[in-house]
Amino acid sequence: MGNNIVYEIDEDDFDDEDVDDMLGEQLSLAVGTVMSQLERLERLNPLERPTARMPVIRKKPDLRTFRHTMLYKEIKALCALPANSNRPSDRWSLTRGLFKRENGIAAHPAGSFTPNQQRRIANLFVPNNKDLRLMSLEAKVFICKFNKDGSKLITACQDSVIRVFDSSKGTYHRINRIVTDICNWSILDVDFSPCGQYLAYSTWSDTFFVLPVNSDGKDVQSFHLNAEQSRAGIFSLRFSPCGQHIIGGSNNSLIYVVDRETHAVRMINTQRTHKDDINAVSFVSDQDSNIFVSGCNNGVLKLWDLRCAGSTARGRSGSGSSYNNRNSCTSVRHMPVGIFKGHLDGITYIDPRNDGHYLLTNSKDQSIKIWDMRMTSPNNKLNKVILPLIPWDYRWDTVPREYYNPKATLEGDVSVMTYRGHRVTKSLLRAKFSPALQTGQRYIYTGCGTGRIIIYDVLTGQIKEAIEGHKDIVRDLSWHPVRSEIVSGSWDSHVNLNTFKHNPLLKRPSSGSGYQGSLRRSLRIAHQNGDLDDEADEDEPEQSW
Repeated sequence: MGNNIVYEIDEDDFDDEDVDDMLGEQLSLAVGTVMSQLERLERLNPLERPTARMPVIRKKPDLRTFRHTMLYKEIKALCALPANSNRPSDRWSLTRGLFKRENGIAAHPAGSFTPNQQRRIANLFVPNNKDLRLMSLEAKVFICKFNKDGSKLITACQDSVIRVFDSSKGTYHRINRIVTDICNWSILDVDFSPCGQYLAYSTWSDTFFVLPVNSDGKDVQSFHLNAEQSRAGIFSLRFSPCGQHIIGGSNNSLIYVVDRETHAVRMINTQRTHKDDINAVSFVSDQDSNIFVSGCNNGVLKLWDLRCAGSTARGRSGSGSSYNNRNSCTSVRHMPVGIFKGHLDGITYIDPRNDGHYLLTNSKDQSIKIWDMRMTSPNNKLNKVILPLIPWDYRWDTVPREYYNPKATLEGDVSVMTYRGHRVTKSLLRAKFSPALQTGQRYIYTGCGTGRIIIYDVLTGQIKEAIEGHKDIVRDLSWHPVRSEIVSGSWDSHVNLNTFKHNPLLKRPSSGSGYQGSLRRSLRIAHQNGDLDDEADEDEPEQSW
C-alpha cells in the first residue's frame, strides 16, 4: 500500500522552463507529504499502527467437543484443577496450601506439594512481560529454539549465521557462532539431534546440512536430494527420535527422507495432480521413529508411516560445502495413513503433544487447531480438491475478515478444538504447546503478525497473555522446559527474553470465570451447574496420569 499522488499539467499553458519549475515544486510537495506521513508513523507507538491491531473475534470458543476428550481431562489433572468444573479458573490460595502443608494435611503422603500442585503454582507465573533484549542484529530472525533439556538456545537468521547460547543458568552467554557456507536467502529451519550433539539446517536449496553443535562451520555434512525443481527449498526438517533419519518438507509437494547411515534418500509424493508446498513436518512422538505428519499449503494434514513408504536407493553424501556428490533417490507415490481436514488455508507449523495422540497446527486461516490422530476425516469428505477458499497472499495482502469469524466450519472438519485471536502474516509463524514438566501443557503460545506473543489457555480457549515488545512479526519462539521464560525471535532483528512480572496495579479477571462480583445466589447456581470451581474440590487429591 502507498500514496499515489498524481498531478495534471496542461503543457500549452507553460513553456519548458515553467513546466520544469512547476514539476520541481510539485515533486518537492509530494516528497514532503510522503516524508511527513512516514515521520508521523514513526512517532506513533508501533502497536497503534493498523497492522499491529489485534483482530476482533466475535464468537466464543466452542468447548463442547473438547471437554469430552482425554486431553482436556489430562491437562486438568496435571494442573491440579477440579475434575467437575467446566470452567477452570486460576482462583487458588497459595497461603491456604502452605498452611495445609505445614500442618500435615496436604494430599501428598510426604506432606509436600504434589507435582500437579507444583504445576498449578507455576501456572500463576506465566510469562507476561518483555524482560530484556538478548540480541540485536541487522537481519530478520527466523529460528529461536531450545534443545530438549533447555541447556542450549539456538538462533538463526538471514545473515547466514547460527548462534548457540548457554541457557542452562539463565545467563544466555554465546558459546558458538557458526557461519554457514551455503545459505540461500535465509536459514529456514534448524533442529537438534536427539543426542543434542548435532544440528541440521535447511535453506532455499535441495540439500540437508548436518554439523556438530560445537562446529566451526567447516565440518558440514551435506545430503543432496536431487530435487526436480531448480528453485527448491526445504521449509521444515526434523530428526527422527532415533536420530537415524531426517525428514523435510519442500516447495514441490515432496517429503524427503534421508538415512544418515546408508545415505539413501526417499521422496514421498504427497500430491497426485497439482503441486502444493509442504510447510511443516513433525514426528508424532519421541517414542516412535516411523509415524510423522505433514502440513500442506492447501490446509490438509496428513499422517505417514515410514515402514510403508516404499523402497530406497543407495547413494553418497557430500561433505563440506560441495555440491558435486549426489545422492541417488527414489520417488514413491504413497498413500497417507490418515488425512485430516479442517483448516481453510495453508498449515504453517505442527507441534506434537508427544503422547502419540494429539498435536496442534497453526494455519494461514488465522487459527490454531488441536487434532486427535485417531480421528481421521471420512473418506466421503475427501473427494473434493481442497484449496484456500479466499485468494490472497499472506506475505503482503491484508487478512480476509472471513477468516477471523467464519460463518461455518469446513465440511469434514475433525479437529477437537480451535483457537483464534492471533494473526498469521508474512511468514510461516509457529505455535507450540507449553512445557509439560513445568505447566502440564496448559497453554499454547504462538508468534503473531502484530509483533506480540500470544498465549492461549488450552482449557478455556481464551487469550491468557499478549506480550508486547517487537515491532514486526514474531516468527519463532521457545518456552524454556523448566523455567518460566520465553525467548522470541522477530523480523525486527531482535531476540527478546520474556518473563513474568507482577503488576499490582493491573487487575486481571480470572480466566474462564465470569462470576466475580456476582450475587451469592448466582454463585450458588454456578456451583450447582459445575461452571465454577468449588473450594471443597480443591482439597481433594487430584488424579495422577
